Amino acid sequence: MVSIEGKKVCFTGKLESMTRREAHELVEQKGGIPKTSIVKDLDYLVSNAEEETTKITKAREQGTAIITEQEFLDLVK
Repeated sequence: MVSIEGKKVCFTGKLESMTRREAHELVEQKGGIPKTSIVKDLDYLVSNAEEETTKITKAREQGTAIITEQEFLDLVK
């Protein structure tokens, strides 16, 4: 099973199931490192954005995994 322990996670777009603050707290509870911007060694960008955002563009350019909110929730179960 994949874990976010030790992984850097950033969010873009509006989350459906929780606030951004709650998402950051959940990442911390599971041993991950929440980020507010795209950093060079970012592991996951969680996106519910309907359109391409600057964060998505930067994440794509550096090869960061872009996952949906549901995929994120599956990771932190």
